[in-house]
Amino acid sequence: MPLLRRIALRGLAAFSPGKKLPVPVFQVAGTDNCFRKSSSQSRCALRLALALFTLVFSTAPAPAQVSKEYQLKAVFLWRLAQFTEWPSDSFETPESPIVICILGDNPFEGALQAAVAGETAHGRRFVVEQYRFIEQVRACHILYMTAGAPRSAKEVNSVLGGRSILTVRDGEGSPGSHEPVIRFLTEGNKIKLRVNLKAAAAARLRLDPRLLRAAEVVGESP
Repeated sequence: MPLLRRIALRGLAAFSPGKKLPVPVFQVAGTDNCFRKSSSQSRCALRLALALFTLVFSTAPAPAQVSKEYQLKAVFLWRLAQFTEWPSDSFETPESPIVICILGDNPFEGALQAAVAGETAHGRRFVVEQYRFIEQVRACHILYMTAGAPRSAKEVNSVLGGRSILTVRDGEGSPGSHEPVIRFLTEGNKIKLRVNLKAAAAARLRLDPRLLRAAEVVGESP
């Protein structure tokens, strides 16, 4: 079975913890014919890569929908590691794990730990840490900043400035707020990505072109 198809199907399985819950689906227009022998391999590879980053979740009652949304975001977080390259000095040893940190209240309720269990990226396993205050953040490679995390660019940069951390936030920003590398944007029933290249460069992160093609890109050099 082609690799990208296995990844897509694996992602679908990860999102269905119980038979009673509707199964969320990766959805990208034009992928239906991608598993036929006559289809263009390069074109379909890109479409299926895009499928990893465009998710549709069901319109279930509010409590179930919120839980399902964060199950999807949990998978997003570790998948992002596969498309991100950190400087070598970001890890103490070649065996050091990729540390995913949650700053503020934890909305995942164990979903993130479940999502990364047994998974690897760049040959490294994952570790999940949670911090209440930004000053507590130590070794961290992906930082998911919840609604309760500091928003001021000055406050965030005073602690994280110069560190190679893939910062992630939900929703739109505001004037003077910290601009993360990745934003999760919810439009209707879809979660999309916005990538800030300026923030990525400041953190010395190299992002895979496939990720950039699958996202809205801002902060490009003129």
